[in-house]
Amino acid sequence: MIRFKKKERSLGVAKEKRQYDLPLNKGAGGNFLKVLMGLMTILAIFALSASFALSEMTERWSSGLENKATVEIPAEDNNGNIIEQATLNQTGKDILSFLENHPHIDSAEIMATQDIKDLVSPWLGDDITFENVPLPGIISISFKDKVDINYSALENRLKSFGEHIRLDTHGTWLTDLLKFTGALNFAAILISTLIMITTIVAVAGAVQARMAAYHEELELLHLMGAGDRYIANQLQRYSFIACLQGSAIGAVIGLIFITIIGWALKQKEINLLPDFDLNSLQVTILILLPLFIGLLAMVTARQTVLRVLSKMP
Repeated sequence: MIRFKKKERSLGVAKEKRQYDLPLNKGAGGNFLKVLMGLMTILAIFALSASFALSEMTERWSSGLENKATVEIPAEDNNGNIIEQATLNQTGKDILSFLENHPHIDSAEIMATQDIKDLVSPWLGDDITFENVPLPGIISISFKDKVDINYSALENRLKSFGEHIRLDTHGTWLTDLLKFTGALNFAAILISTLIMITTIVAVAGAVQARMAAYHEELELLHLMGAGDRYIANQLQRYSFIACLQGSAIGAVIGLIFITIIGWALKQKEINLLPDFDLNSLQVTILILLPLFIGLLAMVTARQTVLRVLSKMP
């Protein structure tokens, strides 16, 4: 019976750079596994980066609208008559005075005319002139934290200054937005999960194909005294290194693409989208992704080998 030692083993054909007792590095199967893991890693990086961006978008919009509301003083009354600018300004001042003395309101501010123009310009076009365009009055409100606001009563009180005045708490809009971004975030996480499942299936299939190709050699190793764990250690090491190499290359390519996408979004200056910058924790997760895929491949390979060897005579 041959004994298998850690430092010196009698099985195998290579003398100087001996790694495996089976020619696992030969053939196209190893390169295919590396390419597949690289592609899976690129897709995983895209999915995770999208999830990070959506989480940042949700956080930014939620924090920006939490405990806030907007009072709109339309430039037309309920009958469609244009309100004079002087009357509009005076109504805004009266409402502002009321809001500043409200016990549940932390601050209130009338939005400047130029800010209103900047707000509506994307909808009306940058080349439009506002000389003959009636603009509404807008007052932004910040409520105090941890207070129960009766929005209906507040809106009814505001309507005493004018029946056409509206209170927008952003609640419905924010709820719909959070549902939408939540659904997209769930889809990104689901895609990442499917990628991990695909990785497990691909590694298991590749290991089984290798074992089928070297079936006779495996039986010979068994006859020479090699145990199941000894063979499993070699195949799991092979799977770990092959998947780690392919995943590392995929991670570099994926991060390059993400960097280019972030740079392109900044050049476009799309204010609706969040800055495509990753924080240190997110970067660490993406950098460690190849290691995670390699470890996942190693565990999958070991379990596959032990299951197949247990069925062998």
